[in-house]
Amino acid sequence: MHVVFYANKKYRGGHYFGKVPLYRKPELRKMQRSGTHKSKLNPNWAVYNYDPKPYSHFEYWECPECYWHPKKKTGPRP
Repeated sequence: MHVVFYANKKYRGGHYFGKVPLYRKPELRKMQRSGTHKSKLNPNWAVYNYDPKPYSHFEYWECPECYWHPKKKTGPRP
């Protein structure tokens, strides 16, 4: 994939979806052990009491061909 960035903060050659956080396994275990509480937005949702701290982030990009032409799901053959 080849992405061109311009001085006015525009780009072409790809689709940007933002930063994705990366978590360590001990941080996720700490989150799971913290317990849950009910959400204020919807009482049916369970929310963890602890937010894990990411150790890094990576940027998620897709090439134009993958973005506009996603792979088709294959079904059973007749």
